Amino acid sequence: MIEVFSLPETLSPSGTGTYQNCPLQFRFQNIQKLPQPPGAAAVKGNVVHRALELLFQVDAPLRTHAAAHDFLATAKTEFEPTYDITGLNLTPEQATKFWADCTTLVDSYLRMEDPTTVDAIETEMWVTAPLDKVALRGIIDRIERDANGGIIISDYKTGKAPRDIDVEGRMMQLQMYAYMLREMRGEMPTSLQLLYIKDGIRHTRTPTEQSMRFVHTRTNALFNAIEKSCATAFFPTRKSGLCNFCNFKSWCPEFGGDPAKAAVEAPIKYPRPPQ
Repeated sequence: MIEVFSLPETLSPSGTGTYQNCPLQFRFQNIQKLPQPPGAAAVKGNVVHRALELLFQVDAPLRTHAAAHDFLATAKTEFEPTYDITGLNLTPEQATKFWADCTTLVDSYLRMEDPTTVDAIETEMWVTAPLDKVALRGIIDRIERDANGGIIISDYKTGKAPRDIDVEGRMMQLQMYAYMLREMRGEMPTSLQLLYIKDGIRHTRTPTEQSMRFVHTRTNALFNAIEKSCATAFFPTRKSGLCNFCNFKSWCPEFGGDPAKAAVEAPIKYPRPPQ
């Protein structure tokens, strides 16, 4: 008897990327929702995102370097007792380096732009839009107005900037945000920008009606593929360099694993503390 998997109720830009990179990882992560351990790089990104979210919640003249560091200290206080940090099992020396890296990332952001000049109107905003069979959902890091009143969508990245040939693929996430925001507000954003904080690199694009149609067509097609995978239990693997960073490698057939065992073994391998 073929196992049938429940369809996801919503899709996120990151989720669509996961399915494209590896449908089996998407099954483990987005459908079965198996536990994973926190990763230092991802948690650093979350800490820095939180510090910048707090920074842009105060009036522009108050967004000083000192304020940014104060908000990073607030983020540290918020994160330290959580599993995101405790689950990393850092030694004292590793913890010192972890927080120093967060400080370096905040300082790198402050070299990229002057936050007092940004007309921020929303931070960490939930957006959604219906597609043919599913709702698209996501969180936009920052929405601002340009000098002419147009909307700019900004997304912070704390990892390494991509090669030039890979930028368009990374921009698809922002095109999806633009699609959702336009559906919610009836206003097309004028600019999309990816801020690679670590490397001080900014990539910008202009969304168009053509790119919005592409988002709609492409995402519907992806969901149709997901629907077929759930009905047939066929979630193929796609071996790549990303496998080295996958928490589900133990249950991947590419590495001798059995996907059927993941639901039982993942909670044992990656136990979560009681809520």
